[in-house]
Amino acid sequence: MDNKKTRYAVTMEMYVYAKDDYMARMEAHKLEDKINRASMNADAKISEIGVQPFASMHYKKLDNISRPSKLDGDDDGELPF
Repeated sequence: MDNKKTRYAVTMEMYVYAKDDYMARMEAHKLEDKINRASMNADAKISEIGVQPFASMHYKKLDNISRPSKLDGDDDGELPF
């Protein structure tokens, strides 16, 4: 890394629309990947995902923000299709 450059922390917020928590996590991780591919200097990381209906002060933080897998949320282990 070039010693003449200063490292900056940048906090970003964005809204994603999805039919459920799984798809919101999927979309958030797709955007994170896109940012990291677009810039060699980017190291984007998701720190929080929450549900906030439009024009509402209500906010619910998701406990699980990990990259979703096909078996997420499926108690019996069967594929969702």
